[in-house]
Amino acid sequence: MTASNSFRLTATGDLMFYGPMAERMQAADDLLWAFRPLKDAITNTDLLFGNFETPITKARVAAPGAPDRYFSPPGMAHALRDYGYDIVNLAHNHIYDFGPEGVEATINELNEAKLPYIGIARDADQAAQPVIVTARTGARVGFLGYTTAHNVLRSSNEYVACFPDPQRVAEDVRKLREQVPTVVVSCHTGSQYNPYPAPDTRALARTAIEAGAALFLGHHPHVPQGCEQIDRGFAVYSLGDFIAPVHNEQTRRTFFVRLTIADDAVLDHELVPCYITDECQTTLPTGNLHDEIANHLAELSQAVTDGRSDDLHFDTARSRFFSQYVKSWIQELREAGPMFFVRKIANLRPYHFTLILRTLTGRRSRDKK
Repeated sequence: MTASNSFRLTATGDLMFYGPMAERMQAADDLLWAFRPLKDAITNTDLLFGNFETPITKARVAAPGAPDRYFSPPGMAHALRDYGYDIVNLAHNHIYDFGPEGVEATINELNEAKLPYIGIARDADQAAQPVIVTARTGARVGFLGYTTAHNVLRSSNEYVACFPDPQRVAEDVRKLREQVPTVVVSCHTGSQYNPYPAPDTRALARTAIEAGAALFLGHHPHVPQGCEQIDRGFAVYSLGDFIAPVHNEQTRRTFFVRLTIADDAVLDHELVPCYITDECQTTLPTGNLHDEIANHLAELSQAVTDGRSDDLHFDTARSRFFSQYVKSWIQELREAGPMFFVRKIANLRPYHFTLILRTLTGRRSRDKK
């Protein structure tokens, strides 16, 4: 094959094969049940990326303090590779749900399936090591994976990920650019179910692209967020859920992105609307539903372009602070005890102080009216 510096990359959001999804796959005796309506819509590409947000394990003893108990059935890595995925991200807050046994089972099967992964290792420096894959055009593409989620950042864990400190990310990108013409940065960050990217997420994407990355791929919010052209690069702030049980109407209206990339530049992109059915299958919607999702994606991106997304992010987060976050903290305190506060304090960032300040300020303003 003659190498070309231009290639098509397709990126999907969260791949989560648990609960009702696992039940559907088992009933159909088909690990790729959820993908069947898509046919070759995402595999007709030169390189396919996804955020694989569960461990593959038979273990049933969860790690202490794990936020949830998500797992995928054995064989899933082989199925994803056979379907067409070329690389997946493991730097996220669920990879350690079943402790080191779950992580080891996952990476062992990924290695057996010859499906490359980024983002998890014995220490943070190893976790931040790039993975270089070759697109079907022959182009060499380097991937880096980071997370802000605490489940896989605890130094006490046997496997950890790397926190996306902007200086660290910029240096990692510059070093990788010495090896390959194209760098993709994957980051698990942001606020769950918030359709607007956090300001620090946007700042991180700009840092990565200014350092030489062509593409920034975000995930963790479980819902789509806007996209943004940054110089010659491109940022997708949240890919949302892609293959997952339906949490709410927000999560079922999703998308994947197709991009044409040449070296360090994104030449064009397309956001393709998708819809997750009650049967846990991801489909390509038509008619009014397609248009509604497409318009929503365009509106989210326009908010980023117009500079409105930062305030909209905090407005959304503030409105949910007491109804969602505090309620979940009380539940976690009951389950994990005082160590819950230790973990929360250890993971506080400037963003959290800004959110708390805006929340309290906004609450006082409303009380005065």
